[in-house]
Amino acid sequence: MPFISQISFVTFRSSSILTGLVLDSSYIKKKHTGFLSTLINIISSYKTPLLKNAPLTIKLGEKEFKTVTNNNGVFSLALDYTIENEPKIITLFQGKVLEIQQSYPFFFKNSKSQFGVISDIDDTILVSHTASIFKRIGILSFIPPRKRKTIEFTQKLLSLNSLKESNVFYVSKSESNLFNLLSTFIMSNSLPRGTLLLTPYLNYLQLFKGKKGKDFKLKNIQFILRQSINKQFFLFGDDTQKDMEVYRLIADSYHDQIARIYIRQTKNKINNRKQKLWDNLKESFPNSVYFNENTDIEKEFILIKKIIAKQN
Repeated sequence: MPFISQISFVTFRSSSILTGLVLDSSYIKKKHTGFLSTLINIISSYKTPLLKNAPLTIKLGEKEFKTVTNNNGVFSLALDYTIENEPKIITLFQGKVLEIQQSYPFFFKNSKSQFGVISDIDDTILVSHTASIFKRIGILSFIPPRKRKTIEFTQKLLSLNSLKESNVFYVSKSESNLFNLLSTFIMSNSLPRGTLLLTPYLNYLQLFKGKKGKDFKLKNIQFILRQSINKQFFLFGDDTQKDMEVYRLIADSYHDQIARIYIRQTKNKINNRKQKLWDNLKESFPNSVYFNENTDIEKEFILIKKIIAKQN
């Protein structure tokens, strides 16, 4: 029986977006907590098939909508209005109600705060060793999400009440197979519970091809900013992939909506390529920080509070 493994309902100032991922299997995620069980869960997630190109009926309160899953098993519904309270969502496939197997919150109401947060996940809030394929696979496969290490600097900044009251969007190139792992990590470490925007669900063959959407981050961040023209955002990323390039493009086009950019330095030495990317970002948006474990967190607390106080 198909089931919904991931769902989110996000409201903006004058619109709402419902998205969900449907898997075509009776597989039920078990609450494994041990090291070997983590590997079993990861392997199982890449074996579960998708419910592709299937018609669905979605009921939101008294309203009913028709939609279809795409080739990635994803359905979406864009509404030209916003709502204040969490809706009751019923999704029907062939007249049967699809079970939602998600413990992570799915309703994210538009915050009254004038600020928001857009953050990467791997090596930004979570130690992942993205640059080293063997280290990354080892950590991902054997260390339970509750035991994964946080990035202390980012965790402390996001713990500020003034940021916790903001809408948080985690935009990551990690595939949707890892949703349960990532959401468990966020909840276990008391990080802000925000919308997870992940790349499409993969099977084993797709996993080893290693091809993901080239402009995935850029397009998703652009969408968030277009829907939030009344807000300014703090951007968090790292130097292992393309965050500096993407954030520079964002800052060029949406300069007035960016409050501050944080990039984590993942290695002790910065090579020539990363230095050039950082120089380009800093030139484009001077209010940027290239941080490491020695960066003065108290100074950043004060700066963020000043930025927010200035707008209030």
